[in-house]
Amino acid sequence: MKRDYFHGGDLDIALAKYGGNLKDWLDLSTGINRISYPWKLKSDISLQNLPRKKTIENLSLAASKTLKMDKGTLTLSVGGAQSAIQFLPLLFKDNNSVKILSPTYNEYENCFRNFGFNIEKVYNFSDLNESQIAIIVNPNNPTGKLYTDQELETLSKNVEFLIIDQSFHSISSRKVQRLKKNMIRINSFGKFFGLAGIRLGFVSGPAKLIKSLEKLVGPWQVSNFALDIGLKALTDTKWILTTEKTLMQSSQKLKDLFASVNWNLIGNTFLFHTYSTENAKKVEEYFAMEQIWVRTFDYSDKWVRIGIPGTEEEWERLKIVIGKL
Repeated sequence: MKRDYFHGGDLDIALAKYGGNLKDWLDLSTGINRISYPWKLKSDISLQNLPRKKTIENLSLAASKTLKMDKGTLTLSVGGAQSAIQFLPLLFKDNNSVKILSPTYNEYENCFRNFGFNIEKVYNFSDLNESQIAIIVNPNNPTGKLYTDQELETLSKNVEFLIIDQSFHSISSRKVQRLKKNMIRINSFGKFFGLAGIRLGFVSGPAKLIKSLEKLVGPWQVSNFALDIGLKALTDTKWILTTEKTLMQSSQKLKDLFASVNWNLIGNTFLFHTYSTENAKKVEEYFAMEQIWVRTFDYSDKWVRIGIPGTEEEWERLKIVIGKL
């Protein structure tokens, strides 16, 4: 089935357009940490048995603590942040209109539109006011724009429901994440921990909303494989703090690397930078000829998003290519 949209990380498109071997491509089209958490499965983990309810609860509690969710809220573990997005329209079936702060991650529009919601894309934060459902990715993908907790709390007073996607937010710099009765926060596991393939994410909010969502998603959303790795990673404070520091330094390194290129930095997080170029498709082609995959967007013929390299070898490859621009 032909898709009318695509995502970062879709190397099948790169291979179809430019060829080569998968193993030779450097994928910088996503905001996924290139240095993954060093996981190792317990020898006694069972992939034959269904996940235990207690283990799932322990993971959710660990996520709530690490992500600094306010007391009195619940956190639900799901099979990736995308899984939560797929189910959200069912949670709000009594509402029929959604405002999305744009441009942003396109799956919110896709999922809500598929369930018959009226979608209005707005381009100013203040235009989210008076929404039935307001959706904001914070920091935004791909602009990197970050709104304060105070701004979000004020917004929550002027909408019926507020959905906040924090997939690219740092962990250690967070304050306690207060949640009003009409707020839901979504967090990705795979992006920061560099383990997008295990499909794990978290949804936090008031007990009534989260319990309703739990009924919709059903049991066993998270595999034993993901439960084991997730619990280890979320409680590894030393790795989290060290990795955040490294990513912040790497983000500055990427900014310095592009300083000699006449591109305008639209915005960034510690996992990606987005630049305005003269011609995004030509930039994509140029990097693809060197088997480096970057992200372009159908709503802009100038914007290019570039992820943060991980190893020294990856940095050197990117440095050489940029040097030829």
